[in-house]
Amino acid sequence: MMNHGGTRMTYAYERIKKIKCFLFDMDGTINLGNQLIPGMEGFFDKLKAVGRDYYLLTNNSSRSHEHYVNKMNGLGVPVTRQDILISSDALTNWLRKHRPGARLFVLGTPQLLQTVAEAGFTLTNTLEESADYVVVGFDQTLTYERLAIACRLIDKGVPYVATHPDVRCPIEGGEFIPDTGAMLELIKTATGKKPQLIFGKPYQYMVDVVLDKTGYAKEEIAMVGDRLATDIAFGLNNGILSIMVLTGEATLEDVEQGSIKPDIILPHAKEILKYL
Repeated sequence: MMNHGGTRMTYAYERIKKIKCFLFDMDGTINLGNQLIPGMEGFFDKLKAVGRDYYLLTNNSSRSHEHYVNKMNGLGVPVTRQDILISSDALTNWLRKHRPGARLFVLGTPQLLQTVAEAGFTLTNTLEESADYVVVGFDQTLTYERLAIACRLIDKGVPYVATHPDVRCPIEGGEFIPDTGAMLELIKTATGKKPQLIFGKPYQYMVDVVLDKTGYAKEEIAMVGDRLATDIAFGLNNGILSIMVLTGEATLEDVEQGSIKPDIILPHAKEILKYL
């Protein structure tokens, strides 16, 4: 199923055959909340059986790798810590290259702080301690005191970066809670300054992690997801095949009315196996 002309459709399906590494969004693509999407049973075993690699990607920097490993294994999806890529991995991968050993003031959950510390960076906690960067993550434990310290550091000239741009995080029952992008707007309003970099989808830094980890070329990598502005834009912006599935947020009508056009649209992620 495609939203483009026949020639491009044929070309896109030919591209699937060349993919060696699939990047999967989770919620809306593999699972809906704590339920596996019907039809995804055994999918990843079959993908491995035909010699394809895969990673599960999320922008949600409030959780640890172990959280997603436990959740996905509980749903019957075989993954290890190495198979989970979080926006915080893109952050630490970039910092290792550009500012190894950096001192960081992080607005984040205990899980994010642990991820950053384990990656070899020093966490600071006060205005008086020097920091090389302020890091804004999805901080569901945010206090006014830490928010104020972050803004004061930024006012003093400390550059700030963010794990991901999402403004709203979906929760049960079709509701939403404020995400990192909303916190960035608050900080921009308070300081008059924009973040230097944002690391999650749809930006390049998650692709950089995959390229560094695997050695694959971009034409051997595909992004599979249900959200146009993050998953599909991530593929299109970074020269990797974008495959939209209709099991989550975006609909065919959204594609027709919007400016973001996936390379391929499938009703369900399991359909990928037909083209390998």
